[in-house]
Amino acid sequence: MSKFRSELIIEENPTKINKEAKIMSLGSGFSSMMAQNLRQYGLDVTSNPFGRIYNPISLFHHIELLGKHAALNESLLTEYEGNWNHFQYNFLRRQSSEVELIENIKAQVQVMQENFKKQEFLMINLGTAYVFRHLESKQVVANCHKAPQELFEKELLTPDKILESFRHIYPQLNHIKNIIFVLSPVMHTKDTITLNCVSKSVLRVAIHQIVNEFPEVKYFPAYELQMNDLRDYRFYERDLLQPNDQAIEYITSKFNEAYFDSKLLDASQEMDTIIQSINSLPYNPQSRDYVFEVNQAISKLKQLDNYLDPKMAVAELEGRLKRE
Repeated sequence: MSKFRSELIIEENPTKINKEAKIMSLGSGFSSMMAQNLRQYGLDVTSNPFGRIYNPISLFHHIELLGKHAALNESLLTEYEGNWNHFQYNFLRRQSSEVELIENIKAQVQVMQENFKKQEFLMINLGTAYVFRHLESKQVVANCHKAPQELFEKELLTPDKILESFRHIYPQLNHIKNIIFVLSPVMHTKDTITLNCVSKSVLRVAIHQIVNEFPEVKYFPAYELQMNDLRDYRFYERDLLQPNDQAIEYITSKFNEAYFDSKLLDASQEMDTIIQSINSLPYNPQSRDYVFEVNQAISKLKQLDNYLDPKMAVAELEGRLKRE
């Protein structure tokens, strides 16, 4: 029988994620999508505590910071329209004073350093190989925070530079036995599609080099699943740059199949089936039949709590029964 698409077969990971696993997901916006997939099953996931970071140098800097105590570089503080931030961080909430920002960063770092010690799985999601270097400090920044363009120089990283940077921070990862790299399938077209291809190629070669040098480091092919397996604009949002819900659901299901243990995988698939059956019903909390079906679904979800944590899904269904 003829095949009509290039389906990827993903090798199962020897170490599996179970209900008790502690997972940290760092990187670009796609890392948040991966984290949300895990959270829906009640898994313990820490996602981007310092904001979304797109380039590997800044991301590795944060990992190094989590693994050891280091003084905050206050020369990289920046202010724009009364809001303070730091070039190495990408907080969504801006601080109104320099003191408030410094205290916020230090408190967050302290909490996350303790959290980092407990992690079993680390997902590193890379978005772009283009970086902005702060000319005065010579530091690659995580976010320019609308500072004047003349303060920065843009450059394209090389695979060797990324590999070297990972080698530098690797000693901070000795306690984490499961490191998973992901190349974001989201296209960064601000510099044209052509240069996006260059950037993604650099990242993919760098990840290939890292995985070859460090056998315990794995690669999950989210990029290839989007570009080579799905390979159609119907799997993108209307901006034609970001994977849509259908694509994310497919990609994350492949991750689950490769990384979840058998009990968690079976329970997660059963949860998906239960929720999909409710989603197929017309929403009508005034209907006895609808209320009955939702309550039945809630009961079934609660029976899965030996293998995952259904609290989030249960709360969402309970919310559907609340009448205005």
